[in-house]
Amino acid sequence: MTVPWVEKYRPKRVSEVIGNKEAVQAFLSWMDSWEKGKPLKKAALLYGPPGVGKTSLAIAYAKEKGYDLVEVNASDWRTAEKVKAIVGSACEYATLDGMRKRMILVDEVDGIAGQEDAGGIPAIRDAIEKTKVPIVLVANNPWSQRLATIRDMCEMIEFKHIHKQLIMSHLRKICTLEGLECGDDVLKAVAERSNGDLRSAINDLQALAMAGPRIDGSTLVALGYRDRVKEIFSALVQVFQSKTVKEAWASTENLEIDPDSFFNWILDNAPQQLSDPADLERAMDFLARADLYFARIRRMQRWGLLRYAVPIMTGGVALSRKKTPKGFVKFSFPHRIRTLQATKRERELREGVLGKIASKCHMSSYKAGTEMLPFLSFILKNDGHAAKELKRFFELSDPEESYLTGKPGEEKEASVKATKPKKRPSA
Repeated sequence: MTVPWVEKYRPKRVSEVIGNKEAVQAFLSWMDSWEKGKPLKKAALLYGPPGVGKTSLAIAYAKEKGYDLVEVNASDWRTAEKVKAIVGSACEYATLDGMRKRMILVDEVDGIAGQEDAGGIPAIRDAIEKTKVPIVLVANNPWSQRLATIRDMCEMIEFKHIHKQLIMSHLRKICTLEGLECGDDVLKAVAERSNGDLRSAINDLQALAMAGPRIDGSTLVALGYRDRVKEIFSALVQVFQSKTVKEAWASTENLEIDPDSFFNWILDNAPQQLSDPADLERAMDFLARADLYFARIRRMQRWGLLRYAVPIMTGGVALSRKKTPKGFVKFSFPHRIRTLQATKRERELREGVLGKIASKCHMSSYKAGTEMLPFLSFILKNDGHAAKELKRFFELSDPEESYLTGKPGEEKEASVKATKPKKRPSA
């Protein structure tokens, strides 16, 4: 029987967890508070897209530190009785030998948030209140209204998509261990296809390996293409066609983008989906109210306000439609996303320059952008001698210098020279 590579190469130590270093450190700090017997929060909620190491981190920590791990998948244990029988008893009693420490891992806790699970969440809340051992909850989408009562009791630790280069590096190690010949072009394609999901990337690599020990570009056709945008389009259909707030609100469950990003999708598509001016006016009013909540969330980090922002932006828009459209209208990418894609190169240059200024001048990137960048740009444009010294001091590349002097033609030429491959293509 072939062992799935996601299990075969699952991290056995915390140091083997790929990416999300800030989340890993936050988890270690929380567990350290348990080790010292003074946890501010008795439970931690690890949340983020699938395949980024949430569950693997908890399992690796338990193995490395000698914890007795009680692992439960919440989607399989929905009722209050089952939750109490498994989680409740485990959090109150010691291990059989009375020596080892215990940790409870409740995976897919957002899967317990259905209508039939009315007693499940209160049972988990009760377990958190009474627990004498750390409880780790794992969820893709922690913002369901039903999870609100336990969310405030948990240390919230966010995991993000894993960077493509980290995925490629990990896949390369697996190829070496499995004796596979696989070019960087194939690894890059698999990593890009995964969209930051390491688990899916490993599964794809294992699927490709079934064709033989040598994997090249022609083998890639064996993989089906994942189109996560389809999930967003399905959610948009649910928002604009729902008849109740509850139905529209449910569109955000298990959606692999944050509510703020989904807000932009709704906002940009509303004018095309709501052709009646009165319907559109009502929808834009609701979206404006939701935007106020998002602004306060970003400014004050009051994530609890999502319980108001999300139903307003989904249910409010759904209830705004009074007239049925004549036919289907295609959805489109938000203008903000298209703009970010178009300006990606410029933003990368700017961030690189700000990082170098901040490092050399011992200041934040924000201060570097507001207090230093305008002066540096002015000097580079108007003082040739000083420009050479400043370029040397700040270690500016030719593209970065061209960006600061505002000469797009030279920037493009310098960029081509800087990225021209020597021995091998740059990653």
